[in-house]
Amino acid sequence: MNKTTRKSPAAQKEGGFSAPSFLTVALPKAQKYIVPCFFIVLWALLAFYESALLKRTESFSLFLFDGTYFDTMMSVPAGMLSYIGCFLNQFFYYPVLGATVYVALLFVVYALVRKVFEIPSSCSLLALVPVVALVASNTQLGYWLFYLKMPGYYYMALVATIFSLLGMWAYRSAGNVLRMALLVVWVAAGYPLMGVYALVSALLMALLGIILACRDKKRMTLPLVAMAVALLLVCVVPRLYYYCYALVPLERIYVAGVPAMQWKQGAVDGVVYETESVWQCIHLYWVPFCLLLLSMLGGAASLLVRGRFSRKSITVSVSLLFALSLLFSYCFWFSNKNFRIENKQMVAMWNEDWESVAGYAKESDEPTRQIILNKNIALINMGKVGSEMFAYPDGGVLPISPLAVHMTHTDGSSVYYNYGKFNYSYRWCVENSVEYGWRPEYLKNAARSMLLAGEYRLAARYVKILKSTMFHGGWARELEKYIDDPGLIAGEESFAIPLQFACYEDVLGVDEGVEAHLTSTLDAQNVQNQNNAKMILSMRDAFVDGDIKALMAAYENKKDVTLEFIESSMLVTLIKKDSKRFWNLLGLYLEKHLEGVDMSAGRVTKYLPIHYQEALLLFMFLDKGKSVNIGDEFLSTIVSRTPGGAESRFGNFQRAVAVNRDALRKKYPDIPDARMNAQLAALLKKEFGNTYYYYYFFVKKIKTY
Repeated sequence: MNKTTRKSPAAQKEGGFSAPSFLTVALPKAQKYIVPCFFIVLWALLAFYESALLKRTESFSLFLFDGTYFDTMMSVPAGMLSYIGCFLNQFFYYPVLGATVYVALLFVVYALVRKVFEIPSSCSLLALVPVVALVASNTQLGYWLFYLKMPGYYYMALVATIFSLLGMWAYRSAGNVLRMALLVVWVAAGYPLMGVYALVSALLMALLGIILACRDKKRMTLPLVAMAVALLLVCVVPRLYYYCYALVPLERIYVAGVPAMQWKQGAVDGVVYETESVWQCIHLYWVPFCLLLLSMLGGAASLLVRGRFSRKSITVSVSLLFALSLLFSYCFWFSNKNFRIENKQMVAMWNEDWESVAGYAKESDEPTRQIILNKNIALINMGKVGSEMFAYPDGGVLPISPLAVHMTHTDGSSVYYNYGKFNYSYRWCVENSVEYGWRPEYLKNAARSMLLAGEYRLAARYVKILKSTMFHGGWARELEKYIDDPGLIAGEESFAIPLQFACYEDVLGVDEGVEAHLTSTLDAQNVQNQNNAKMILSMRDAFVDGDIKALMAAYENKKDVTLEFIESSMLVTLIKKDSKRFWNLLGLYLEKHLEGVDMSAGRVTKYLPIHYQEALLLFMFLDKGKSVNIGDEFLSTIVSRTPGGAESRFGNFQRAVAVNRDALRKKYPDIPDARMNAQLAALLKKEFGNTYYYYYFFVKKIKTY
């Protein structure tokens, strides 16, 4: 006879929560909702929050349906992983599509982990740990993105994990004899395809066999022999393949497939950091790979301890591990604001969306010089550089990375192209391709640089390669029409600004830094003097030879600097705070600025752009009439002297500096000058932070790279 079960008094005091508590009932049931939510949130973060990063990732991975390309990939161990990775990377061209493919493959890993390690539904969150490790191995990269020498890196570990899990599944299902054969084939055939991942997965298979034998209380002889065979294969097979690969050094044979050479301490020795950051530790980048391996080992070990713990303790442990995994994922997501802004700017530059390029610069609290250069290029294209260049945050914080980042390796070729230095742009495309392999971004910059440099056959070579890609063919065919008919170049709006810089010779030399090189060569007055000297020399030779036609041709073909080139030179003088160079350029700029204006027709005003007005007033004040004397009447035609104008605001700035300095001196009598300037900068930034005066006095120690 059945008896009615009653609650104990203790259970009644707890409000009805007895042995099947919230942890052991609600959380296991919630896991079927937590897992899909995890993948949906991850997909949304990648597809939208990191869309620019995905597009940059695609731009650094070239894939061609070509036999030579395949042979090149397979010339090193783990070449198949790179080949598959490059193919899948292409889909990041459309971030939503790329994120979908990537997250779908992560879900395959999750499902295989559950299948191989027999993880029940009540512990399904455990199967997300290797997924988190794989995601972290990519989201942690940051500026490593530009320096990885492994095509298809973003997918390599993911694809290798899927193959490894499939191999372990097959190993579990096979008999002892087939297991031994599988190990031999897996290492012998898998090493050239998967590199170190084939070696590690073979050891995991052998370990899994030992664990299953222990669990099922079977004889250990064959599993131990399998482990010994696996160890022997892991030691011997890579050494045998070493003689087949001409490009692989001996020290790389046991780490083929992971970027070990780039993560050695020697790569960061001597790098000086301005501020401390966890991302400066080079060993940090191995942690996700260690977690991936540990999660696999943990999954295998769990087969031994299954059923030895209470349901409640298992649920608590699973929940804790999942929470720690989420924390790990958050900590290993390189979300540096400047890095993200640089990526968004570059994507916008390719789309010629100059408003967005400049707008992104406002998101930074203290920008890198790459952000500043991109913003200035956008303002030049919009014709607003003289009126808005200091309306954005300024400075020069260095990129956060364990290695020294150089702009020539990040976006230097694009910067050079936009400043009309086509030979320099092409040079860095080629040099970077030698070091890191050809990438779509290099191919595009090389093609358009050589097109505008008049090297049409060379441009056609890179266009041909791009036409063979899955998503860049349209861009290549669009450029091809200008190669076939160069006469169309002059009518293409996107080429207009770079061509305006073709008024100076683009002769290759030493450029230790992109910005440093530009600031030393963008000098419109010097270029104009050189052009005039060449014209005079040509006219003199023609006059001596009595060649009237040559004499007239020399005069007619004289090169004049363009307004865009003059403005870029003015921009450089303001950045460098070079008053002498500013005065040399001002006359040249005024010729263009006042062209067509009849200054004798009564009271005529044509004010300079606001930042040039500010610089003129500031440098006049600092000069105090020693070397520069601009007539008061002429000054009124180019500088706003009305209430609220440039002159009035300059006066307000001077008074604000004096008042605040006196107040700080009274409050802190012994305040050092450096701290005084920092305090003044903070007090005056809101009202005057968008002026050249503020930049001149308070934005200091800019470090370019």
